[in-house]
Amino acid sequence: MQDPLAPLRAEVMAQPPEDRVEYALDLLRLYLDPVPEFFLGVHRIAPGLQPADVRVLRALDARRGYIVSMQSLIAARSLDRVVDDWAPPQKVVSCIAKLRRIVKQRRLPVTIATFTGLGYCLEAPACFRFEDGVAPQVSS
Repeated sequence: MQDPLAPLRAEVMAQPPEDRVEYALDLLRLYLDPVPEFFLGVHRIAPGLQPADVRVLRALDARRGYIVSMQSLIAARSLDRVVDDWAPPQKVVSCIAKLRRIVKQRRLPVTIATFTGLGYCLEAPACFRFEDGVAPQVSS
């Protein structure tokens, strides 16, 4: 049986040696700290979004402007499950599609780019925060 944590281990080990511990701690903080303000803000923007989808959005937003690996997003999405029951990559792909629909419907200043074989990258202006729970006003 393949080690399900191997991709995350590889991601940490791919960092420069002096940054590995901080990177691993950041990953732990990302997955273990639910950041209630973020969840409340997203709920005000998109009330029907499932917790697993919010965790994927949080993982992308926490690394805004950087590519987040598929393995990291699977881990974020599957946080409430044992490793053997983690979601397959297709669940993350459908989650990204759902997040893109919400972004478009709410006219949020956010894009989620696909980097085939690498992961996804969320881009948004520095002034936009999901924690604020407000979609920008559209001028008519």
